[in-house]
Amino acid sequence: MGNIKGIIGLGVVALVGYFFIFGDKSEQSADLGQVLDRTEFVVVNYHNYLEKNNITGELPAENMTEFTEYFASILNADPRFYDQPLGLSMKEDASFLAFADKNVNNVQDDGEGDVFTVEIDSENNRLIATDVAGNSSDLRFSGTGFLAGALIGSMLSRQRAAGVTPGSFNDRKTTPRSSYKAPSSARSRARSGGVGTGK
Repeated sequence: MGNIKGIIGLGVVALVGYFFIFGDKSEQSADLGQVLDRTEFVVVNYHNYLEKNNITGELPAENMTEFTEYFASILNADPRFYDQPLGLSMKEDASFLAFADKNVNNVQDDGEGDVFTVEIDSENNRLIATDVAGNSSDLRFSGTGFLAGALIGSMLSRQRAAGVTPGSFNDRKTTPRSSYKAPSSARSRARSGGVGTGK
């Protein structure tokens, strides 16, 4: 009997130690509807800004950095839809990773878990947002001019350079934005489309 208690006690200590050392890196669920609405807002506004300023062709790194900072500011704009500040980084494949930026330094430090990713699917004309649980929602956009613009064009060039092909997203299971319902764990506090700040 003493051996069994010892084994159970050792198992509990090991389990607690595992979670203490490795931790649960997952964060609160995000409202992907808000993510998509704000992503669309940012992409359209920045696209219009580039056109108005006659900026064409492959965007230099400073423009992509400016876009990423603008995107992060809109994700964090009032009304807030996430309980913590969100940091944002652009990956080599032109996807965006949002993380819980607890110390607001826009660097993903230890203990600041992933929250969601945003990708562009050019073949199916859509934005795709995916949370840490693997749930995905998409928002379709129209117009080939939009795809040919400097912003999306530069992002698609980065995708291709990273080996992402136009058909890479064809098998992705998503819920259309119009049918998407945020999980209760998202605790969304924002109205739909509640951002009105422009570039």
